[in-house]
Amino acid sequence: MKVEDLTKIIAQRDPLLANAVSKMAVYVQDRFPAAFPSKEQTEAVNSYLDSICKPKHEPMTETECEHRRLASHKITIAAIRVLDRSEQDRLQDVLDHISYDREYYMPERQRGWHI
Repeated sequence: MKVEDLTKIIAQRDPLLANAVSKMAVYVQDRFPAAFPSKEQTEAVNSYLDSICKPKHEPMTETECEHRRLASHKITIAAIRVLDRSEQDRLQDVLDHISYDREYYMPERQRGWHI
């Protein structure tokens, strides 16, 4: 099955989930992937996670992060038909990071670089 076909099927029930699956499947299937997902890919995941459990605190509490991490498993589960085992593991690893850090696409922020 292709990502586009899977996205169409998922979009009939949950367009935000379909968008997150599509963006992240493309990211993990890239032959030479970037170290971090793009801002657009991270925002697609955050939109879906916010629809499930929007954080009420800034910074997010441990409980909110865990709720987001659990919700992110649905993205991985939905992508099972188009990803192999190593891609699924990589996807869930990236989703775990996004669950705890809404701006995971910006590595320069974590290192003190302000561009």
